[in-house]
Amino acid sequence: MARISKLRDKRSFRRKPGQKRPRSITLIVCEGETESEYFAAARVRYGLTTAEVVLAENTEGSAPTSVVKCAEKRSAEPGSYDKIFCVFDRDGHQSYVQAREKIKALAGRRNKPLPIAEAISVPCFEAWVLLHFERTDAAFGSCDDVTRRIRERHMTNYQKADAETAGRLMNNVDAAIANADWLEQRAAHNNYNPYTSVHHVLRHFESVAAQEAVS
Repeated sequence: MARISKLRDKRSFRRKPGQKRPRSITLIVCEGETESEYFAAARVRYGLTTAEVVLAENTEGSAPTSVVKCAEKRSAEPGSYDKIFCVFDRDGHQSYVQAREKIKALAGRRNKPLPIAEAISVPCFEAWVLLHFERTDAAFGSCDDVTRRIRERHMTNYQKADAETAGRLMNNVDAAIANADWLEQRAAHNNYNPYTSVHHVLRHFESVAAQEAVS
């Protein structure tokens, strides 16, 4: 679970006198700590506040369906969220397909649809990390294969769930987004291995950062 998460209680939705209203409020629910550390660093990189990007403490578990369940629960909080992202991997999870279908159902329901989206990676989050360094559509057999490639070719001291590592990756975010756009166009021809949609979260951060803060 994400130890760095910032919980939002009912009072935190209320603006204190003299404070600026958040440009947009985004909730991110992650499968694990590696993802949470990354988005904490990205939040700083784009100059967003903890009120604008909320990293939820996932109390439901690391299975993809548990991530979605946590997001659905948090969406019922007073004040609501402008955007919700569920971040999880394929990586052999039994509930991967079920979680994706649940997200589609929540976003497409007639009564109070949620502004919810997936941010997935195949085979794992390290497929997104690798795109910070190279453009590749080479298939991987496991997450260990991706991690090994990162350490052997690009970042010998790459560590999961590490704030310093996440901070260093921010130097290559623009390249990662461009490489992910390229990979997305090719994924269907490569059986979606590797694949990631995490770059859409970063594009969302960009759009929020570009908004003029309302006092």
